[in-house]
Amino acid sequence: MVDTAATVAELKEALGVEYGTYVAAVSIDINGARAFNVGDPVPASHVDRGVVEADQVKKLTTKAGQALASGNTEKG
Repeated sequence: MVDTAATVAELKEALGVEYGTYVAAVSIDINGARAFNVGDPVPASHVDRGVVEADQVKKLTTKAGQALASGNTEKG
């Protein structure tokens, strides 16, 4: 029998890591189509595989990444 609660918890954790690591620092197009706007979460696997260049994102553990994620990109 499958432990559904454990499976759901594992999936939530995996999604948190996948989408909770990077945020777009610039508008990102993939194959000519807009994929991510500034401040959007970017899947870690996209960065790991080179689909999105590392200089196009910021880690959410940095001040710059947190500011982008919150929409607060004002300097000062």
